[in-house]
Amino acid sequence: MLKNRAEAIINTENLAHNFKKIRAMAGGSRVISVVKADAYGHGAAECAHVIERCGGDMFAVASADEGAALRESGIAGDILVLGISTAEEQKRLHEFDLIQSVASREYADELGALGYPVRIHIKIDTGMSRLGFYCHGEEDTAAAYEAVRDALEKNKNLKCEGVFTHFACSDEPYDSMTRRQFGAFSAFCGLCEKGGLGLGMRHCCNSAAIVNFPEMHLDAVRAGILLYGLSPNPGVTDAAGLLPCMTLKANVVQLSHIRKGDTVSYGAAFVSDRDMTVATLSVGYADGLFRALSGKADVVIRGKKAKMVGKICMDMCMADVSDIDCEVGDEAVIFGDGQSADRLAELAGTINYEILCSVRNRVSRRYI
Repeated sequence: MLKNRAEAIINTENLAHNFKKIRAMAGGSRVISVVKADAYGHGAAECAHVIERCGGDMFAVASADEGAALRESGIAGDILVLGISTAEEQKRLHEFDLIQSVASREYADELGALGYPVRIHIKIDTGMSRLGFYCHGEEDTAAAYEAVRDALEKNKNLKCEGVFTHFACSDEPYDSMTRRQFGAFSAFCGLCEKGGLGLGMRHCCNSAAIVNFPEMHLDAVRAGILLYGLSPNPGVTDAAGLLPCMTLKANVVQLSHIRKGDTVSYGAAFVSDRDMTVATLSVGYADGLFRALSGKADVVIRGKKAKMVGKICMDMCMADVSDIDCEVGDEAVIFGDGQSADRLAELAGTINYEILCSVRNRVSRRYI
């Protein structure tokens, strides 16, 4: 039986293995380890320390608060803030030696008014239409170049150490969008070089592009979901030798012997077609187990699959264990240990990223 009602068990050896594999895939490019959203639910500080011990020296987070928390945990490497920091969060940039992404002339001016040095990377929007100086095609490079040049000339306290973009379709290796984006980014960087505007390291590859577009690795790559042993591309993790890092488990807390015609859970939507044994498990949608998985997903108990029955509740769910010789106190594997988070994502109509990030803080993390 687990010590806690539900546990996310994080295999740090698998994480270290994955980082080393990605570093090898990246060739001579620097690996920026993306640990935003609490390292996709795995625990940012714990994962960053594992990566740092393996030689990782740069991390990416979503906010200055996430970056500050990493620094306070003892992380020494560079930390890039991918999102926009509010006026309150901007105080942490200098205090915790963070690198801020700058995505517009207006935001550059806002940071320029701070009056102290701010390390930055310039973000170029080559087609995502989310954040960045607009440069959706080579015809936009001159305007983007002038906007960036003027922003840096005006705001002398901004110390530019890098420039990057983000691909929208790199999980599709034959999609032309990624090549168009790379062309626009390359044209922009070329114009900067020609104009003597040094912006530092260039990076554009996310996890999917690391695998699908090795010719685009440039000076650095940003590894996110790959670090945790999953991928946007089916089959990539196996082919690359990557290993999933998280296993989600819960306890069997009750066994109920029900008759044919009995119902299970809210709405009485599940009606037993035979006498059966139902196990109640100590995990529910408030822990990150999507309600959309009701009646669709399996759990594994004593090495055997048990189909979920009835609607998933806030704190519990039920499974048919009629053919499993199990007991109260047994562990149930929700995903991991051969139970794929990819499969849960498919059944829930979402992506594996969301499955991992949805495992809530009330689920205890255990590092092995």
